[in-house]
Amino acid sequence: MVFATDGHLRRLPKVELHCHLEGSTRATTIRDLALKNGVELPVDDPEELYQFTNLNQFLDIYTIICRSLVSADDYRRITYEALEDAAAAGVRYREMFFSPGFTIQFGVPVSRIWEGIRAGLLEARQDLSIQARMILDFDKPSGPAHAVEMAEFAGSEPDRDLLIGMGADSVERGIDHAAFAPAYEVAGRYGLRRTMHAGEDGPADNIRIAIDDCGCERIDHGFRLLDDRDLTARVVERRIPVTVCPTSNVVIANVVPDVANHPFGAMRAAGVLAGLNSDDPGMMRFDLADEYPTVAEAFGYTLEQMEQISLDGIESSWAPDDEKQAMRASFAVEFDALRTEYGLPLRA
Repeated sequence: MVFATDGHLRRLPKVELHCHLEGSTRATTIRDLALKNGVELPVDDPEELYQFTNLNQFLDIYTIICRSLVSADDYRRITYEALEDAAAAGVRYREMFFSPGFTIQFGVPVSRIWEGIRAGLLEARQDLSIQARMILDFDKPSGPAHAVEMAEFAGSEPDRDLLIGMGADSVERGIDHAAFAPAYEVAGRYGLRRTMHAGEDGPADNIRIAIDDCGCERIDHGFRLLDDRDLTARVVERRIPVTVCPTSNVVIANVVPDVANHPFGAMRAAGVLAGLNSDDPGMMRFDLADEYPTVAEAFGYTLEQMEQISLDGIESSWAPDDEKQAMRASFAVEFDALRTEYGLPLRA
């Protein structure tokens, strides 16, 4: 068995599939944009803005961020910076959520939001060593009609290489998840890939609804999955990916006291295709480079196990097959280069 140092794990090439654009925004950028757009912050020091102890406080701060985003260029800037920070954390490929439902309530049309995000994606593709695609995440509390509206907009974007999927976020309690089936049917008709935040602060049955009623191909969080043995068996058999965010579940959702008590390890042991993600790295000030050594220490994972988690991210992604093949080959080269640098035996 080979174990790696924190520095080694931070430098592993990574895939991230559960990360919110708005929650990736730098505090200093929100200070700049809030000042430009006439939004008053509740704190003088922007670094103090990202302080919260539960999901509701987190969503309140998230709303402040969204109020500060007005122009297409605002979105271009935060998209580019989010990918710049991701590349620095070793992320080679990212599928990133954006949530228009939080911003259109302030009069910003989704077309303007997407115009800016699209510009930031294309700029990042030219400048940075990272490939990224977007998933439009609708706001569950805004209801089924909003979800259909978002699905129709996402479907209207002709470039499936940039906007590839639809998801659903925010709270689960008091939400009828089956009511979103028509929106997901619309998304599927347009060729959009489908995922949903489920089983985070709600029961495992929400995961079942996402898969069976809404046709979701991936599950975000899935914290309660193991509560249902039959459902877990189906997820394992069908290789349905679960985009897990251990540190986020400790810091934001407060569903476990620490990462060592998170079900991620049990998910992996049960054969679930569970991957590591940061969720909202800007707001948490904790990115995927931090997540890897944290999880390795919490569960006693070897370097081989951490490398496999990285490779499983490629399988779980919605990248084209040829791109996945190229990533696997590239990651293998990077793995061995790092092993050589740290004086460790090459992979078998």
